[in-house]
Amino acid sequence: MKRATGGDNPHLPWEIIIDILKRLRVKSLLRFRTVCKDWRNLLKSPSFIEEHYHHSANKSPLLACHVSNRNPTYSPLCLFRFEKETMEAERIPLMDSLNHVSGIMGSSNGLLCVKLKVGDVKVDPPPSFLLLNPATREVMQVPRSTNDTNDVVSCCRHFGFGYSSVVGDYKIVIIHRIDSPINRVEVYSLRTRSWKEVECEVLPGARFLYNPVSVNGSIFWLGILKDEYPPRVIISFDLAMEVFTSIRIPSSFFVPPLSQYVLDVYEDKLAIIHQYVHELKEVLEHIYIDLWVLEEGSGADGKSWDWSKKWGKKYGIRAYPRLLRPICLWRNEIVWCDRNDPDFLFKRTVNNELKRFHMSLSKSYLKGISFYAESLASHVS
Repeated sequence: MKRATGGDNPHLPWEIIIDILKRLRVKSLLRFRTVCKDWRNLLKSPSFIEEHYHHSANKSPLLACHVSNRNPTYSPLCLFRFEKETMEAERIPLMDSLNHVSGIMGSSNGLLCVKLKVGDVKVDPPPSFLLLNPATREVMQVPRSTNDTNDVVSCCRHFGFGYSSVVGDYKIVIIHRIDSPINRVEVYSLRTRSWKEVECEVLPGARFLYNPVSVNGSIFWLGILKDEYPPRVIISFDLAMEVFTSIRIPSSFFVPPLSQYVLDVYEDKLAIIHQYVHELKEVLEHIYIDLWVLEEGSGADGKSWDWSKKWGKKYGIRAYPRLLRPICLWRNEIVWCDRNDPDFLFKRTVNNELKRFHMSLSKSYLKGISFYAESLASHVS
C-alpha cells in the first residue's frame, strides 16, 4: 500500500505533498526541513532534488546577471525574472569574495561559476574562481592551479564551465594562449578538487569568440581559424572524455552583412542565433534572425554532427531605431540587449513584436548574463 501521509498530516496523500513542495522556491524548502523527519529526508533525497530542479528550470527560470558595481554595498550578482515590464533585481547577498567578481563563467544544475578579479594590474594574472549556489548561499573558493607561473602571466585565456552526467562531475576549463598557438589547457574537477593538464591537438591557430555554452556534457566555443572571419568553426570539449573536437558551422553564415552570432541552448541542444540584415540600408528598418540547432548522430568514426535550421524570422525595429544585440534564449524566445541603453532588454512576443523590459539596476549596467534555475543540491559542501 502506498504511504498516504507525510509526517503527521492525515489528509494529504504523500504524492500531493511532493507535487506541492517541488513548486516552491528553495528558501522556503530550506525552512521546511524542520517540519518533520519525513520532509527532511525528502528534501535531501537526490530524486526530489532533481525533480525540483527540472521544475524550476522549466517553469521558473531566471537570468543570472553580472552588473557594474558602482556602489560597494551592492552585490555585483543579481537574478531577474521576466514576469513584469519592470524586472526587479534580486541581489545575491554580498560576500567579501563576491565584491571582486569579474564575470560569470556559466551555470549548470543550479551552480554558478564566477571569475574573480585578481589584483589591480594591466596584465592578465592567473585566474581565480568561485563556485556558488545562490539559492542555498553555499560558496566555495576554487584553488588556484598549481601550474600557474610567471611564464603565462600575460597570455590570453578562455574559460568554460559545465557538468557531465557520464562522470557525475562539474569541471572548469582554462585555455591558455600565448601569441597564436594554443599551448596549454587545464581542467579543474569539483569531484577530485584538483587541476590537471589535457592534450589540445585540435586547437593550434584557433581564436575563441564570445561566451561558451555547456550542454549535454560538452562545452562549446564559437571560434575562428587563422584570423578568418566570419567565424567558421565551433570548438567543443567533451567533459567526460576530456577531448576537443572542431565542428564546421553552416556556410550561409558567411554572406549577410552586420551578422551577429550567439551560442545558446534550444530544447537541450546546442544552438546558434544568427542575426543579420539583407542590405545595409535595412539596418534601421528590419533585422533577420535564424535559429540553427546542432543535431548529434553517430558515424563510422564516432560522433557525427548536422545542422538543422529551426526557423527564420523578420522583425520590424523602426519603433526602436537602435542597435539591438541578441544575448540569449529565454524559454526558447530570443532576448536582446539595447546597445545604447543597457538598462533595457527586449523579448519577442507571440506576434513577432518586441516587448521592452526595464531592468532596475540602480544606475548599474549589464556586463554578463547566464541562464539559471534554483536547486537544493549541495554541490560545494
